Amino acid sequence: MTTEPAAVAPDRPADDIGAETLRRMAGLEAYNRWLHDRFDPYLGRRILEIGSGIGNQTRYFADRERVIASDIDPYYVDILRSRFGGRPNVRFASFRFPLTEADRADLRAERIDTIVCLNVLEHIEDDAATLRDCAAVLPEGGRLVLLVPALRALYGTLDIHLSHFRRYEKEPLRELLERSGFAVDDLRFVNRVAVFGWWLSSRVLKRKVLPKDQLAVFRLMMPLLRLEEKRPPSFGLSLLALARRV
Repeated sequence: MTTEPAAVAPDRPADDIGAETLRRMAGLEAYNRWLHDRFDPYLGRRILEIGSGIGNQTRYFADRERVIASDIDPYYVDILRSRFGGRPNVRFASFRFPLTEADRADLRAERIDTIVCLNVLEHIEDDAATLRDCAAVLPEGGRLVLLVPALRALYGTLDIHLSHFRRYEKEPLRELLERSGFAVDDLRFVNRVAVFGWWLSSRVLKRKVLPKDQLAVFRLMMPLLRLEEKRPPSFGLSLLALARRV
């Protein structure tokens, strides 16, 4: 793992569509907060975030004892530094999977107790090896917060242009986590209200990027997400897993 020097930063992201999607999602303040609240009680004190992007979720736990905000793209690492660089508890890093032994040793030395990996695993071809790497750097009982896109039937142009290798089904994801060295404490669908919009844009209209008008409608539907707090839905746009290293 390399800690990115402040002087090295490209002037544009490696993936323009991914960057635009992150910027549009940043405007969904209520959703980002709602999502964070779903896993906040599970977080420990020393957090590694894999694929922090522009910090849409990082900001909610940046005050923990130790935070490593990481991304494969130096463009995003520079944005993270500009947002959180004044915090002495936050380190900025870039690394690739599979991890090298030096990467694993570095992360173990940080005494990480929680890994946060939100909408990242689907971008990595060998997801099983990545999860095994996560288990390798966590102590026994260390926690993993994982969010992935759900339902293979929804896979379409939005996924393709976001460089998604896959979408996930619930029980196969549980089995993958267990094979990779984790015990699953909770695994649930989230964000049922966005399923139709994604299907329409990705499977029917064949769009390349999340449309702004669709996000505006989603913003109006945010109150419906509160219903998921009382009764987890039987399907949703994403799967949220909370797991422990065994």
